[in-house]
Amino acid sequence: MSRDTKKEQKFRNWKNTKFASMAWILAILILVIAIILNMIVARMDFSWDISPNKQYSLSSATESYLDQLDQDNVSVDFYVLVKEEDLESSLDSLTLYRALQAYDAHESINLIWVDPDTDTETMEKINSDNAFTLSTGDMVFICDDTKRRVPGSSMYVTYTDDDGNNTGEDFTGENLITGTIKGVVDNFTPTVYFLSGHGEKSLDQYTRFTTNLTNYNYAAKELNLSQTDSVPEDAALVLAAAPTADITEQEAEKLNTYLDEGGNISLLMSPNGGSFAYENLEKIMEDYGFYMDYDRVHETNSNYHISGDNTTIQCELNELQDDSDAADLTSALLNEGLYTFMPESRSFRYYDENGKYTIAPLITTYDSAVGEPYGGVSDDPEEMDGNLMLAAYSLNNARNESKMVVFGNAEFIDDEHVSDETVIIPVYLFLSTISWMYDSDVDMQIPNKTTSYDYIALQTETFAKGLMAVLTIIPVAIMAVGVGIWIKRRNS
Repeated sequence: MSRDTKKEQKFRNWKNTKFASMAWILAILILVIAIILNMIVARMDFSWDISPNKQYSLSSATESYLDQLDQDNVSVDFYVLVKEEDLESSLDSLTLYRALQAYDAHESINLIWVDPDTDTETMEKINSDNAFTLSTGDMVFICDDTKRRVPGSSMYVTYTDDDGNNTGEDFTGENLITGTIKGVVDNFTPTVYFLSGHGEKSLDQYTRFTTNLTNYNYAAKELNLSQTDSVPEDAALVLAAAPTADITEQEAEKLNTYLDEGGNISLLMSPNGGSFAYENLEKIMEDYGFYMDYDRVHETNSNYHISGDNTTIQCELNELQDDSDAADLTSALLNEGLYTFMPESRSFRYYDENGKYTIAPLITTYDSAVGEPYGGVSDDPEEMDGNLMLAAYSLNNARNESKMVVFGNAEFIDDEHVSDETVIIPVYLFLSTISWMYDSDVDMQIPNKTTSYDYIALQTETFAKGLMAVLTIIPVAIMAVGVGIWIKRRNS
């Protein structure tokens, strides 16, 4: 080998060594810089949401609202009834966990994690009056003297295919959480007003039912229209539960003013044997398409009533049209597969006046039921039979979409009967009608965030193993070729 060739070889070796050294130095520098940047970002608690729909970030509407609360020095205690590590470690709850972190980043939100199984002191603090029925995962919001509960089960809506596989889910929690924060900050709780002054039972006889109302974030109060100028502004609805006398014309005028503005009313009209008519209440009913019968319904078929009591009867829960905004009133209950019973009830009839009402029955009897005359002022009352209507709803399109719900019995929600398993369907149905008439959740118009799942169908186990082998071997082969080329060039 000549001297020039040796010099050229030496130069090439020196050049390769130099480039290799520089590559290693650059790689080490990049690694060091990455570690330092990672430490800085971790210390700053900074993250970057690159999901397509900003699934792990709060919306601009929520951020703007919370920024305003921060400026106003508002403080909201936000209790989450689950251990933080349990929520953090669950991929199924990642969207919720990241949202809670984002809420906690605001000075106005005091996020408090509570283990409901061990932290009895905190549980007593947030529910000292036993107003709520709390479960693991639930959330409680408190601002000054106002508090609300949000069930943890309401954070997501999950969709499945015919085989039961998850095809996607919507995170609905942000709209609920932000709306609930606004509700407690504004010190607003929609109230169900129980009419009084007409022989109704007192509110003290409905304590179990009103506890359920509290869990749905409603308050419950009595209302004597003869002692007030109008229905209060915080009324979610007015409830008349088994009045034994009619309301006055002046009271009807106040109710009609409230209903003309889009108010809501529930009439639970238990059979009454008194020789009088509910003239003013009936006029209000007629403006929603209802006629009330002065009867008491019993069942002639012994297969459709409680043994020894032919007035506690098995009924049919009606399936509503899918395009109705009230369709959910009965759909969930129908899926439970439970029998529907109603205790001693009166019946109703309805008519639709050229589309003036959106109206439909909720509970009807079998055709073997009979409504025998009971009370009223008719000299020749008629006996009703067939499929009698015991509960129904109506929306008056010409009255600012004011809503009315009628039931032929009020006793099913009193303390004596509300826990009876025979009336579980009417109880939950009636609670659903309250939410339908007036949703206690404050809607912040924050859209749901959707997570979708993709699946690969692998025909056979052999095919699956072959695919795994290919996906493993090809990257290893490419890596081996690359290393071989690098060694060959290094030694050249």
